[in-house]
Amino acid sequence: MGQPVGTLTAALSPDVPIGEQLKAQIRVQILNGRLRPQDRLPPVRTLAGYLRVNRNTVARVYRELEAEGLLDTAAGRGTFVARRDERDPAVLRPLLTLADHLLAAGRAAGLSVEDLRGLLSAHVAAAPTATPEVVFVECNEADIAYFHRAIEAAVGVPVRAVLLNGARRAARTADILCTTFFHVEAVQAMFPKREVIGLVAVPDFATLQRVAEQPRDRILAIVCATEEGARGKELSIRSIGVRGVRLRTAHLADLSAVRAALSGADAVVASPRVLDRIPGAWLADVERIAFGATLVDGAVALLRQRIDAWRWARERGAMASATAGS
Repeated sequence: MGQPVGTLTAALSPDVPIGEQLKAQIRVQILNGRLRPQDRLPPVRTLAGYLRVNRNTVARVYRELEAEGLLDTAAGRGTFVARRDERDPAVLRPLLTLADHLLAAGRAAGLSVEDLRGLLSAHVAAAPTATPEVVFVECNEADIAYFHRAIEAAVGVPVRAVLLNGARRAARTADILCTTFFHVEAVQAMFPKREVIGLVAVPDFATLQRVAEQPRDRILAIVCATEEGARGKELSIRSIGVRGVRLRTAHLADLSAVRAALSGADAVVASPRVLDRIPGAWLADVERIAFGATLVDGAVALLRQRIDAWRWARERGAMASATAGS
């Protein structure tokens, strides 16, 4: 049986419900093969808790993706990615309908299939290349440095990084605002009339479930690079439904606190980068759970989509201005 794997991204804007964004990102993960047939998704409670969204939202997303043929739910076993032969027709049907409409319109205009192919190629090649000002907001220096590098490399445009506590002023000129999912509401409150793209970087599903299923009475040490990161990770772990587990937090700026948190702990939850910086002798009798969040395909696809939309809107505006002035 497949194991829970994969990662998700979601976005929140004033116009698009978060459930629709979450559903779109799960769909991306399935279609690009990141989530494979028979891979298991986290239980509704676990995923909703980690993302800090309503359980009904996640449950509805699962139901709608099942109706599309992308997911299967087995009573008592969980929710799984549908087998490829079961989901392909449902996934392709909307695209085939669009293709039929395009072919019909082409025939009505006297265009052949080859003409349409050339037209599409030329249209893609002529895509506008103006560069928006993309601003990424995060609450601490360690995460802002890590995610800023990853985002900029992935989307291929310059990205300016600003700290959350200075974002109201530093990000006011941004064309596109993005942040990690946990800060979407805070950034949205600063810019209530702006779209804020939330990028959710979560551990793979197997690790998320491993933490959620920690037995009662265990001592779990949470170690991060910064104090803010440790507090955030503790909140996330509590939110996924951990019960009866004693949590200790520490950060690398206070190594004596790290050693104290690890003393007598049954397991430590930390990113791979942080685990590498903890003296090995302190981890000798402690189970290591590498709980690192990474930027995933869905986040990149979402941000690229918003960049492309900005470019096309700018191009249409320029064309309209030129037409009005002629």
